[in-house]
Amino acid sequence: MPMSLTAEYDAFADIYEIWTATAPVTARNLPFYVDAYRETSGLVAELGVGDGRIAIEATKAGKPIVGVDSSSQMLQRCRARAQAAGVLDQLTLIHADFRDFNLPQPAKLISIPFHSIGHLVTMDDKREGLRHIYDQLAPGGRLMFDHFVFDLEAARSRYGVANLRAEYTDPETDRDTLLWVTSRFEPETQRIRIITWTDEIDGVGVFVRRQYRRLTFSWLEPPQTRQLLEETGFEIEALYGDFDRSPFSDDSPEQIWVARRPPGDG
Repeated sequence: MPMSLTAEYDAFADIYEIWTATAPVTARNLPFYVDAYRETSGLVAELGVGDGRIAIEATKAGKPIVGVDSSSQMLQRCRARAQAAGVLDQLTLIHADFRDFNLPQPAKLISIPFHSIGHLVTMDDKREGLRHIYDQLAPGGRLMFDHFVFDLEAARSRYGVANLRAEYTDPETDRDTLLWVTSRFEPETQRIRIITWTDEIDGVGVFVRRQYRRLTFSWLEPPQTRQLLEETGFEIEALYGDFDRSPFSDDSPEQIWVARRPPGDG
C-alpha cells in the first residue's frame, strides 16, 4: 500500500475485524482465495494481508503463506490471530508497500483480495505496483485480484449519506458501539474518500466518545484494468463477474482477474 495509507490503516486496525465481518463480499471471497492458495504448488503471497482473515484459513488447511502489508498495526493483529490459531509458523509476514516488497523467492501466486488494489490511488501507483508484482512472480506465476464494479449513479444517490454499518460491543472498552460510514466520490480522479466513525455509548445509553477514521481509495473500470495488465506484460487468463467464477457481464458486481507472467519470460 502507498506509505501515505499506512497511518490511515494503523488507525483503522481496531475496527477492521468488524468492518470485514459486515462486508457482504467477504463471505464470498474467502473460499475463492483459500482454494486458489491450496491448489498452488509453490510460494503464495497475499498483498494487503490485513489481520490474516484469508491467509490464516489457508495456513490452517496446511498451506504456508507470505503476507505483505504496510500497516504495522494490521500485521500485529495478523500475528496475534495466527498465534491464537496455532499456525504462526506457517505464516511469513513482511512489512512493506505493494510497490517495494521483496519475497524470499519468486512466487507462483500473488493475490490482492478485498478490492485492495484500490489502495494504489493513482494510475501511476497502479502501474508501479503491477510492474513490481510482475517482477516478483516466477515465469508462469499468476496474479489474482478482485475489484468492485463502480456504479456512478448508485454512488451519487448515497453521496454524503451516513449509514449505520454495525452495532457491537467493543472488546477493549466493553461499551456498546455504533459504527457509521459515509463516502465522498470524485469521478474526475476516480477516487473515494471513506469516512467512518464510532460512537461509544454507556450502559444507560449516554454518548461517551466519538472517533473518526478515514481511508483513501480509488476505482478502476474493467477496460482500464485490462490495459494496465497487458501493458505490464501479463497474459490475461480469466475475468470473472463474481466469486462463483461466473463470466463477467455488464451486470456483474465484481471484476475478478487472473493473469499470468508468460512461462517463457525470465
